[in-house]
Amino acid sequence: MHPPELGPQNQIRPLVTLTGKRFTWAAGIRAALGVGIPFAIVTATLGLGDATFAALGGYAVLYAAKEPYARRGITLALVGVGLAVSLMLGSLAAGTALLYVPVITLVAGVATFLCGALQVDRPGGYMFTLVCAMGAFLPHQPDRVLERGALVLAGAAGAWLVSMSGWLVRPRHPEHLALAACFEALADFFAAIGDQPSDAARHRASETVHSAWVTVLRADTRRNRRTGEARRLRVLCRRALDLFQAAQLLAVERDRPLPPEIVDTVRALAGAVGRPTLVPVLPAVLADTETAAERTLRTALRAAAAAAGQPAVKEGEIIPGRRPSARERMRAAFDRSSLVPPTALRTGLGVGSAALAAALLPVVHPVWVAIAAGAALQGGNVVLDFGRVLQRAIGTLLGVAVIALFFHDLRPDRWLVVIVVALLFGATQTVIARNLAVGAACVTPVGLFLAAAGSPDAHVGDLAATRIIDTVLGLAVGLVASLVLWPRASASRLPRQLGRAIRAEAMLLRATVTGQIVDDRAWGSTRRAARRELIDLWSVYESALGEITGRHLDAERLWPAIVTAQRLGYRLMTAPETYRTDSPEPIPEDDLARLDAYVAELASAAEERRPPTLPELPDLWGYPVLRQHLKRLGRVIGRANEPMAARHLPAFVRQRILAPPARLLYGVRRTAGPDTGQSQRPARNRGPGETT
Repeated sequence: MHPPELGPQNQIRPLVTLTGKRFTWAAGIRAALGVGIPFAIVTATLGLGDATFAALGGYAVLYAAKEPYARRGITLALVGVGLAVSLMLGSLAAGTALLYVPVITLVAGVATFLCGALQVDRPGGYMFTLVCAMGAFLPHQPDRVLERGALVLAGAAGAWLVSMSGWLVRPRHPEHLALAACFEALADFFAAIGDQPSDAARHRASETVHSAWVTVLRADTRRNRRTGEARRLRVLCRRALDLFQAAQLLAVERDRPLPPEIVDTVRALAGAVGRPTLVPVLPAVLADTETAAERTLRTALRAAAAAAGQPAVKEGEIIPGRRPSARERMRAAFDRSSLVPPTALRTGLGVGSAALAAALLPVVHPVWVAIAAGAALQGGNVVLDFGRVLQRAIGTLLGVAVIALFFHDLRPDRWLVVIVVALLFGATQTVIARNLAVGAACVTPVGLFLAAAGSPDAHVGDLAATRIIDTVLGLAVGLVASLVLWPRASASRLPRQLGRAIRAEAMLLRATVTGQIVDDRAWGSTRRAARRELIDLWSVYESALGEITGRHLDAERLWPAIVTAQRLGYRLMTAPETYRTDSPEPIPEDDLARLDAYVAELASAAEERRPPTLPELPDLWGYPVLRQHLKRLGRVIGRANEPMAARHLPAFVRQRILAPPARLLYGVRRTAGPDTGQSQRPARNRGPGETT
């Protein structure tokens, strides 16, 4: 059974509680200034009506908040241009449903796809959808399209300056945050060793180590590379990887928890990343080392503390690897195992359906319908989307209730609008990570104030009732789209992702049993590729658990295979440390050929959703644990792909809910070779009781 934190979550509890995350005060202040300053300047010079477009451009401040400043500047500039183009496209199509419905659909889908493919974090494509919908439901004025786009660019420029201003004070702060989060996750991994299954903690640690590596690599420009602080961060990134390897070795050999002093020391390294004077004193228990894993931990912890205590490093380690190009990321997004295409199509069609419904129904403010539908589809699967819909609906109701009770007859002055919009927008970004309902309650009056400011004779309270109706309609359309459009996208891709992970592990396995486990650049590249595949496998599984039609049929049955593949992969990653002193003899060529055939059959069976027909596994003298993992992986894949009794879903559901159409997503099917199946085209989701 998978860890409890991966299961479907209670959707009522988040309404009345706060998550374990902190209030993001810095993000709130940055959002208030990024929207408020351009809004105020344009209000003073051109008036409140034009200033609304500058405020929309200020939404760019929400992007790239965790990126290094070198990448952040480029990302924010592109986001600003994208927001301006989205508004202009919506403005050109305004007034005619035959035009603005396809335009909103196209912008929502393309923006979601590009943000997913280029790894632009949340809010992703949502703000482009919002800005396009705002332009589409304005009065049709073609002569003002360029002017509106220029105002959006001006607002985005103000947001760029606000977001980049931290470079003047703390130019390495994003990298410090990424490495601090890395050491925090490593401390949690060390704390989980011995007394409980540590698979979830290991995954989080592996993911944060990889994220820290990516963040430091993105900041590793030609100019920054020559500074002592940049060298220090590269060394710390390497030391974090060494600590992860030591934790993995300890997790294999220990059946009792580590001393709490070790966990506290690793956690204290997080504070020393940004302030070297806070480097911890190594605990005395490290001197009492008995096993090779404990000695590896002692060496890694000493090296990490030494690197953290230096304000700068004269000569540092160059982090191997390179930043993938935009073309490579786009190519990866079109892979059959990628979730980007179905997510983009679901979002585009869902928002377009909401815009069409708003055009056909007597809706007062159609823009709120389209925006609410886009917000409902940000979760990624049905369970998360339902939770977001419920919380946003409650939050909108609370926000409207406050306006109706206390500000019903208010005709806001223009400066009151500027101040209230900036403060509420900042408050939203401060609390939304801890409670989405409270964040929605804070952001709801923003739209009401802006709409009232655009209509001089309107009261804020007059718009309250229509806001509830329009928002609920949009949320309902978005939830229906999540239920109907590609409801099993993650579950159908999970077997293929499992096969990809096994194939990546096969490269590590081959290098291990042939005696080529030298911790060099080639081994590091292979290990990073396997780590990425294992992280993606876990993420796809998490997403599949939220798909109502696929959770019990496919995803949970594959959990034993997924966790076995995870344990095998991370065991192989520690091969240089495990076999450093006592390396077994390389296996013979004929045994290597049989091993390759065994692993290839495991991967093919996982991808094609069938029990494997396994050849004989060689003895693998010197590698008994690896052989046990391979044997277990074959058994659990076979059990996961056995036919199930047809009792889980009604027949009409099994017949009508199909896998994502491969022809629509990936083009015409290629000519079938001798080995067809999932490796050629995503197979149709088989219902319970159907044979493979």
